[in-house]
Amino acid sequence: MTSQRFELSRRNLMQAVGLGAGAVATAGVLGACQAEGSEGEGASGTFIYVYPFDITTQHHNAAINNAALLVPAPVAELFLPRPAILDWETLEWIPQLAESVNLDGTTLTIKLRSGVKWTDGNAVTAKDVVGTIYLQKLNAAQGTVGWDQLVSATADDDTTVTVTYSAAFPGVEHGALKAQILPHARYGEWMDEAQGLVEAGAIQGSPEQSALAEKIAAVDFKDEDPITSGAYQFDQIGETVISFKVHPDGLFADQVKFAKIEVQNGDNAAAVQMLLSREIDYCTQVLGATDRQTIAGVEGLKELSTPGFDGIGLMLNQGRFPEFADARVRKAFMYILDGESIGEIAKGNGGYYIPSTYSGLPDPHAEGLFDDVELEYYTPDHAKAESLLTEAGWKKESDGWHTPAGDKAEYAITGVEGWTDFVLSGEQAAAQLTEFGLAVTYKSVPEDNPWGIWGAGDYDIAVRQWANPFVPYAYGSWQMAWFTDNAGTADAAGMGIPTDSVDSPTQGKVNVNEVYLKAQQGTEEEQAAANKTLGIVFNETLPRLPLFLNQRVSYGIEGARVAKIDPGSYALNDVYFDNPIMVRLLEGGIEPK
Repeated sequence: MTSQRFELSRRNLMQAVGLGAGAVATAGVLGACQAEGSEGEGASGTFIYVYPFDITTQHHNAAINNAALLVPAPVAELFLPRPAILDWETLEWIPQLAESVNLDGTTLTIKLRSGVKWTDGNAVTAKDVVGTIYLQKLNAAQGTVGWDQLVSATADDDTTVTVTYSAAFPGVEHGALKAQILPHARYGEWMDEAQGLVEAGAIQGSPEQSALAEKIAAVDFKDEDPITSGAYQFDQIGETVISFKVHPDGLFADQVKFAKIEVQNGDNAAAVQMLLSREIDYCTQVLGATDRQTIAGVEGLKELSTPGFDGIGLMLNQGRFPEFADARVRKAFMYILDGESIGEIAKGNGGYYIPSTYSGLPDPHAEGLFDDVELEYYTPDHAKAESLLTEAGWKKESDGWHTPAGDKAEYAITGVEGWTDFVLSGEQAAAQLTEFGLAVTYKSVPEDNPWGIWGAGDYDIAVRQWANPFVPYAYGSWQMAWFTDNAGTADAAGMGIPTDSVDSPTQGKVNVNEVYLKAQQGTEEEQAAANKTLGIVFNETLPRLPLFLNQRVSYGIEGARVAKIDPGSYALNDVYFDNPIMVRLLEGGIEPK
């Protein structure tokens, strides 16, 4: 993977669509408090990670975290921590800057650890947390789960923050608990202005928000050191290597076992070479099948794999091509495409899996939900695809297929340059559709802002995720299926799929907006019923075309500098968000050789 942005990112697909645990998670997982002045006693050796960065274009303004140096990377957990991160197996919060978190109804209480300091010498306080929350709240896109429901945040004292919500449900607390906390000493003017704007009713996209965003974007702080509060602080910043040293007053500095962290600059190709030469200890790049075969024999290589909660699929732009509105056409495409062969080429054996149901849910969520429902299972069947297209009014002529309007069916599939899995998936899908008789080509767009292209609907067919990589609840999949990149506004038309009235052969006309809210916020019985309905509607109408599900794979090297790369009890954590190895480094569970 060559781009992992935090707020507008390949892996954080919906600007923090609700992710969270249940009502309560308490302290203790990573220690009760920071041992002030410990200076990482007992720490030794160097841990080396690879990640693409560019010190000429990236900066030190963490308020623009998608473009700040290493702030969107998994390694940021070591220097710019959050109140808490998630244990994906137990769905409990792992306190970080927070000593404890407690969601009681619509009130979230965050109790901060004492003794943690910023690298400028100031203590980390509730004022920092409240200010960060208001900056995030103002800049969150409307419809973002958690931020929409957040009403207010207050600092009750130096270590206590109270957040109130308009509604409570699993995941509503995600935004506040997962925000990378920034120092009020540097960002306070913007934080205070953001709070005033939020209290006055300003939202993302309003003139007031835009004006503040422009003001923030004009400052890069490149002439000043980053201010951080984690176990490590920036030491040397170079074009090819960024090094970190222990920050004595930082969070968990008394627990970490490595005296130094290095980040080597490298894209996918460079990461493969670094793994071959054992120059690095950990890699989270998304490597294709050929690359994975290339590194398979490396001494000490450890491949960490867990079933993902998302997959790769295709978005059809119904707003640009009305013929895509016919569910028979979307089904025909599914019967043309061979997701298994695409997954094998794009990800390689062990890098993907085929869903047990085409319900829009990953297997962990779909299990048992549709036992009494006969869902359509899509496997390659070109005769069935041809029948469906013909039934939908398409005609096959000497130069290929023509739509009911008489136009030749010509489309381009858009992938993202440098995202190997996207590129290979798009190329293979285009080849399979072309072999069937459709005129389909493939093209890549630059990796700097595909999100803008997707949201604006500036594509014919786009390679995109289905289900959801960061939300361990079924409603996250529904958010991705129908609402992500589908705002339906003049400036953000996206897929152009209406959600207020969807025709389902078995369910009738379904208001997906309303059913989605029940899946997210209803009683346990209402959620189950809503999930079942939405799964059936997805299967029948295919708002996205699911190709395969991702098997999350990252790579470690044991025996060079590190004794063991072990995710411990966090093996189910997503490697791009709540990274298990970074959590284990903070616990002291990863040690030098």
